Amino acid sequence: MEEDKVKARVEKRPKLKELRHLEKARVRKLYRMVYEHGPGNGTFLGLPFDQLVEHGPAHEFKWERSAKPESVIELANKGNFSALVLSVGQSQKYQHDIDPKIPLIVKLDGHFYTGKDNQANYPRHTMFGSVEDAIRVGADGVGLTFYLASEQTGEDIERIGKVRDEAHKNGLLLVLWSYPRGPVPDKTKADSLLWCHYAVSAAESLGADIVKTKFPSVVEPKKRKAYEEFILKEYAKKISEAEKYIKLEPEEKELLKYEESLKGEKPNYDSLISFEQHVERASIVVGAAGRTMVIFSGGAKVKGEAKKALEDSTRIIMDAGGEGRIIGRNFWGVPIEEGLELSNVVTKIMKGPQYRRVF
Repeated sequence: MEEDKVKARVEKRPKLKELRHLEKARVRKLYRMVYEHGPGNGTFLGLPFDQLVEHGPAHEFKWERSAKPESVIELANKGNFSALVLSVGQSQKYQHDIDPKIPLIVKLDGHFYTGKDNQANYPRHTMFGSVEDAIRVGADGVGLTFYLASEQTGEDIERIGKVRDEAHKNGLLLVLWSYPRGPVPDKTKADSLLWCHYAVSAAESLGADIVKTKFPSVVEPKKRKAYEEFILKEYAKKISEAEKYIKLEPEEKELLKYEESLKGEKPNYDSLISFEQHVERASIVVGAAGRTMVIFSGGAKVKGEAKKALEDSTRIIMDAGGEGRIIGRNFWGVPIEEGLELSNVVTKIMKGPQYRRVF
């Protein structure tokens, strides 16, 4: 029965040949990514490296050689990924180190982390590259960040529209890193089901070819009241069905009981719902994408048994009908041979016949 549900979700997703709004140049680039590279069969496994921009260089003390551009590119060249994602500076300086067969996505914006107290740092992402820069290094697509619900949402929409038009005019794919950020998402949990669902819907409306979003996580007790009040006041009065966001969360008393049992250990609220419940929630997020491919982020660096954690989360995403994943530090934040082994674990799951997309 579950296999039938998975098959039905996959069959609902758009087939590449049905994306009639795409000109041949973009169809060809998508085909390269999801059929000729990575796991294939219409699925996507990306390798991103924007750590130096988003998080600063201190990680080099921890990860040493694995956190260098040269090492990430070596991993990409030795592995089998749908695309390598680099910021503008790295794509220019290391372009000749990259195997020319590997599809490349160039991230055109970002922000340099300078502390939570520095308001100039957040939530704005700044452009420091252009479509022309991406074309020069042979990119197949460009990446942009969209912070839904930030104070700059309107400006970002205009910025994305201009880059989208230029990218598509030149036959490049547009990949949106669509993350809710800002006062309201932060107060009500930015990676909740509501906000992840909305982020994917927004990316579809903005013309993204691929959207990268967060995995929809359970809302913790300290944000639960604000989350429910926001849904009831802002959404449910207009659309009563919006209360489903609340119904798909664990009972608050269950969360509190779980917290009491921890005895100082770090909580994992996502462990309170079943595999099937995670699949249902992720399928709602995917369902908002329409004719946009959906890939989920790799999340924070896994502590403990990385192999099992990646296996479990990948199965959830693929069972939900998602096109795949984009995983960074959990692949390149370890020695290269280990990174290759972990990427093979994810690839093996994604190559499952039940996830195959007919071209």
